[in-house]
Amino acid sequence: MTDLIDQGFISEMWPTLKDMTYLNNASTGIPPVTTINAMKKYLDDRIRAAGGSFKDTLANIKAIRTNLASLLGGEYGQYGLIPSTSSGINSFAHSIDYPDGSNIVLCDLEFPANYVPWQNVRKLYGAELRVVKSIDGGVPIEQFAEAINKNTHVVAISQIQFGSGFRVDLQALEKIAHENEAYLSVDIIQAAGCFETNLAKLKVDFATGQAAKWMLGPIGAGYVYIENSIMDKLQPRFLGWWGVEKLQEFGYFDREPLADARMFQVGSPTMIAYIGFLESLKVLLQIPAKKREQTAMAVADYLRKRLIEEDIPFYDFGPNNNSATVSCEPPDVEKLNEKLSENKIYCSVRNGRLRVSPHFYNSTKDVDRLLEHFR
Repeated sequence: MTDLIDQGFISEMWPTLKDMTYLNNASTGIPPVTTINAMKKYLDDRIRAAGGSFKDTLANIKAIRTNLASLLGGEYGQYGLIPSTSSGINSFAHSIDYPDGSNIVLCDLEFPANYVPWQNVRKLYGAELRVVKSIDGGVPIEQFAEAINKNTHVVAISQIQFGSGFRVDLQALEKIAHENEAYLSVDIIQAAGCFETNLAKLKVDFATGQAAKWMLGPIGAGYVYIENSIMDKLQPRFLGWWGVEKLQEFGYFDREPLADARMFQVGSPTMIAYIGFLESLKVLLQIPAKKREQTAMAVADYLRKRLIEEDIPFYDFGPNNNSATVSCEPPDVEKLNEKLSENKIYCSVRNGRLRVSPHFYNSTKDVDRLLEHFR
């Protein structure tokens, strides 16, 4: 499977991989050289002539939104740009009402970005927070079904869990959520760019992420997706000049929020990050989504096979719930990770376990090199 993607292309776009073994994409991915070059050019242009025109800025932002739609499904009007995943979740969480007696359902595997905002909603609006308990790094869909009822207003979930690598069945969860007239809000930061995803076909109400992980972009380039059918039900709590009609008219008059996902764009975006993100998206779109997913999963599955051979425990959720993130439990994990870093092999420690997260630019040779240091 690892020959699905041209190795010459990988060497050209990620030359630093020849000097290290990088298996930490669930933390941050490596931007391609075109991304770095575009960001450098942007800074050079700022030095020489204070940057390009506002027309160019708007054209670049539209290109980003269009490419996001190509990558993740839906139409470009369903995408808006926000600083981070946390910002995206907060934007949605505070744009809806919470009727008396309503509840929010999430699970105890979530990264803080996808539970702190909902804890705050509980304090501010009085909604009940229902936390589904995980079992061995995963949450069976049946446990979500038990927690969701007719008073559930939001089901908040990560498509792939940051620590364990558990991949939820979004189709099944969408059905349960919508049968109970609840919104489905999805943190897609650990899936977007690696897993083939079509948010429109999955009938997700809201999704958010940012560029820095599997999308191989800069930190600070975030985005939101909004299902068309709920667009007119949202009332942004924070509104700025980038999120209203007649963006380029600066005189004083009453402003109305934009009718698409840009309603959540409060102020000027960090353009250096988005200039880089645009190039990362272009590179990702050169590789068919299925190839990206198959290649990363082939390397992750090879790692699972090797871990079985070495008798090292790891979370195995089966083909329907595994991802390219593998959480394993070798002895003395903190010391092992230090040793790996000293040898230019990069992973992470999360929840007392070694988290290994190969992308499409990795190979089984990377796994073999990793396992050499486990002994």
